[in-house]
Amino acid sequence: MFNFVKIIFGGLFTASAIAFLIFLASVNLGITLFFLVVIFFITNYFLKRISRFKKQQIGLEHLLQANEKKFKNSEIEKNIIAKVFTNFDQGVVVIGENGKVFMANPLAEKILQAKSENAMADFLSPYFSSLGTILKEEIILNNFNIELSAIPLVFGQKDMGKLIILRDIAKEKLLEKVKTDSILSAVHQLKTSVTSAKWSLKMFLSGDFGKLSKEQKEVTQRLYGRNDSSLFLIDNLFYATKIDNKAYRYAKTLVDITQVVQAEINYFQDKIKSKKIKVQFKKPAESLPKIMADKEKIESVIKNLFDNALKYTPAEGTINASIACEGKKISFKIKDSGIGIPLADQSKIFGKFFRARNANKIEANGSGLGLFIAKKIIEDHNGSLSFQSEENKGTEFLLDLPLNMV
Repeated sequence: MFNFVKIIFGGLFTASAIAFLIFLASVNLGITLFFLVVIFFITNYFLKRISRFKKQQIGLEHLLQANEKKFKNSEIEKNIIAKVFTNFDQGVVVIGENGKVFMANPLAEKILQAKSENAMADFLSPYFSSLGTILKEEIILNNFNIELSAIPLVFGQKDMGKLIILRDIAKEKLLEKVKTDSILSAVHQLKTSVTSAKWSLKMFLSGDFGKLSKEQKEVTQRLYGRNDSSLFLIDNLFYATKIDNKAYRYAKTLVDITQVVQAEINYFQDKIKSKKIKVQFKKPAESLPKIMADKEKIESVIKNLFDNALKYTPAEGTINASIACEGKKISFKIKDSGIGIPLADQSKIFGKFFRARNANKIEANGSGLGLFIAKKIIEDHNGSLSFQSEENKGTEFLLDLPLNMV
């Protein structure tokens, strides 16, 4: 009897409770009460189990509903991503870690015109060979003017492949060409007019139209100086436009840098005298070796450096220039006692259209193109252009060009 009760109630009753029930059972008067108590506990036990089961069932139903919702959302997201990928206005190719094409959108297939995924991977392989590097390159492919970008897919230390983006830039190139041609045409016409005015002013100063009074001569000289500055600005705008559009070409010949520097000092004599600036040019007694360079472009660099030194050096200041052969290079230095470049502006001084804050106070009409152009020209000659400066104490520019022995 005891074991039977224990099995039914799963140990719910204590030994004393069971003994009490057996005692009641042994007494005929308590048998009815015994069975009532048994029925009560059995009923209560199963009601609790049923309640717990219902709660579990409800929780399971909620979980199933949540998973179903997540699955539907996941499917929607997948469909959205697939539509974006398919209709993206740039060609997209995903290369797996094994070097094979994982996926490519229709535009990429159209641009590459590859007959198979293997052919597509073979064509693109040179652009994703370097691990961990982002590459951007312009190429002409199947009559498409393409900007190709290769982006590494690296997670942690593991290379998962590359993302290749192909962007058709034909329209951009056309717009750039139209813009460049328009600017160059306007610059050319402007230069023609300003050059014509320059020669007319020079004829006045030379007395070709009669002798000028002292006052007339001073005014004409100022106009001539302004005209010269305008020509310099026009040339810089012309060069900067060509640099931006990679249309800058070099005609290199053997050049004597010493002669170029001396010619530019002679060019600025009027400005040197008017500001009473002391200019010294230190050069070696023996002739320096010539270098292979575009003479016109190197002249514009030296002109820009002297123009800046004269512009930002106060009256009666000093400019010291020197040139020397140092190892396998020609080094040119120009140091002034001018306003210097603020430390906060020094990292941006070679930027296009950038002018130091103190420079604007001295000369409001500067373009901010001179040093941008100069650095580009020198770097295209495999040289370097650097500087040292301290505000209110002056600036020194150092130009190095590789030596080409005759």
